[in-house]
Amino acid sequence: MKNLAQDLLAHTAVLLGSTMISCAATAADAQREPTAVLNSLADRIYVVGETTGKVDDMVVAEANAAKEIREYIAGGSTEGLIARGRGEQSPLVAAAYMGYPNVVAALLTSSLVRAHIDDADEMGVTPWIAANLSMRQSLWACNPAVVDNPFKLVPMLVTQPYYTSNPTPPYKKTRELLEEAGASSDIAKAKEVWLANCKNETEETRAKVEASTDMQQAVQELGAAGLTSLMIKPRKKAAEAEDKQ
Repeated sequence: MKNLAQDLLAHTAVLLGSTMISCAATAADAQREPTAVLNSLADRIYVVGETTGKVDDMVVAEANAAKEIREYIAGGSTEGLIARGRGEQSPLVAAAYMGYPNVVAALLTSSLVRAHIDDADEMGVTPWIAANLSMRQSLWACNPAVVDNPFKLVPMLVTQPYYTSNPTPPYKKTRELLEEAGASSDIAKAKEVWLANCKNETEETRAKVEASTDMQQAVQELGAAGLTSLMIKPRKKAAEAEDKQ
């Protein structure tokens, strides 16, 4: 492409100008909507988890996704910034659900997104509630049966460093950003959503969530305990099998 541009420059400045305009238009057309960026980010963090496992690489991936979305908004694009239909999940809910604070901050640069900051999906999950649920750290507390589903469990396990070893706790920072932007902080509603959707949780988990004053911290602690137990079980089984030999 560089050589072609040089040839065109040698022949005619007018033709070069046309080419540059055309390339600029193509680049603008290639801009991705936030949902596509979020999907690529989730895939990237998973790949890093499966390969190097480096938290720094995961953090960089999230920052790069945020930069892309910020540029998309700065360019005047509004397509795909909010949910397309009532009850559907918006990019802001998705980013909060996944614990992507830089992406949340980027989305909040849009006045349109800020005007819909409390929009909920079909389960009643708003961005603020999603940040409190901390599902990438608490799903096994919400639904212990997930440990028997490798298709759900493995992607979550390999991406845990992003959440547990990140210098900036993703969900905590996400919640702070949403509150600073004026999101409704309805803890009673957040608990209601958890209890309504986590039907297979233990009685102990339910009681702790109901009694919590900081639900986010409570479910993350429950998730950490559940993850520790999950990691211990295979070792116990291996030790028992060895004893029987």
